[in-house]
Amino acid sequence: MRVGPGVISLALGLTVFLGAAASMAQSPRYGTPSESDISRSLMPKSRGLPTLGDLPPAPANPAIAPAATGPAPPKAVSRPSAKVATHPADAHPSATLHTIQFQFGSAELTPESIETLKNLGNALNHELADQPHFVIEGHTDAYGEAAYNEQLSAARAEAVKNYLVKDMGVAESRLQAVGKGSTAPVPGTSPYAAVNRRVVVVNLEG
Repeated sequence: MRVGPGVISLALGLTVFLGAAASMAQSPRYGTPSESDISRSLMPKSRGLPTLGDLPPAPANPAIAPAATGPAPPKAVSRPSAKVATHPADAHPSATLHTIQFQFGSAELTPESIETLKNLGNALNHELADQPHFVIEGHTDAYGEAAYNEQLSAARAEAVKNYLVKDMGVAESRLQAVGKGSTAPVPGTSPYAAVNRRVVVVNLEG
């Protein structure tokens, strides 16, 4: 029995779709980082957040792992936290935001991303208002063609930048959007892992 090219194309398309759906179903869920969580992560190493008088510092938030301070404290919840990745001491401060997500195969932000985007915009406008230059990186997993992933990640980074400028009033001159595609997976993970679909914000002045 001969199988026509249309049937073969349909079968291949269904296989790709089911593979992507399975990958999405296995994606971990993250808690939303607060404005202060993001500010702390992107703050220059030379200074910390302003303090109020002699009040003791706030307890560490399990949703954030400070840069270059060793393992994160025990998490208060069982689901993965929306943490900031640990970086070498000489790296720029950065925040890895897994809770900024997009519709499948597009640069359209999901409604679930808005709270994180608002917290990021408020952090840039408040505690980080004196910091002049941030890079917004879009990252994908390794599924699909490398060129397509690079274009998609660039469009997603641009979508985040546009929201921060148009909806949160962040000065456009402070933000640069770049697409990394699947070229920089999270260390120690498979390049196909869902954790690699993420947005990273880097403070170039820190």
